[in-house]
Amino acid sequence: MKIQPPRRTPENEQKLMVLYSLARLGPCTELQLLRFLFEHDLLNYFEMMFALNDLCDRGQAARTKKNAGFLYQITDAGREALALFGGRVPMSLKTLLDETEAEWKNRFRQETQCRQQIVQTDRGEYELNLSVVEQDMDMLRLSLSLPTRELADRLAKRWPEKAGEIYDTVIRILTEDEA
Repeated sequence: MKIQPPRRTPENEQKLMVLYSLARLGPCTELQLLRFLFEHDLLNYFEMMFALNDLCDRGQAARTKKNAGFLYQITDAGREALALFGGRVPMSLKTLLDETEAEWKNRFRQETQCRQQIVQTDRGEYELNLSVVEQDMDMLRLSLSLPTRELADRLAKRWPEKAGEIYDTVIRILTEDEA
């Protein structure tokens, strides 16, 4: 009896699978994308990373620094590639995403949250509590004492867009003198 090696998905098909997944699932971290692809036995880590890197090099996907990792999303060039070659995306992947897209998006949203809470203190000041939570783990907690509710509201509103930059800055400053 001759043993057959496992079927290997062609590289172009791997790239289309990653691109299609990004288009349907929206921006996600490499860990989120890997969980989706791996749980459904579509691609392994190395196949996904080679595809992602090539898609980023070609401008079909974009990689943005986010907290402790990267966020990947499809670009206009990626959408154009899907428009041209989307017929080559396996029907099983299309069906899978039709059935599970909402569930996966909700799961991703719950995993990464920028939380903010404003509490008025006994002294009349406002305490602004900010945190970045990934997979139920606090990545960063910050508490600020502020003189007005208006200032607390303004800072809380900007927290989601600035949290990653603040996290990176804190880590950089705290590790500067180690070198």
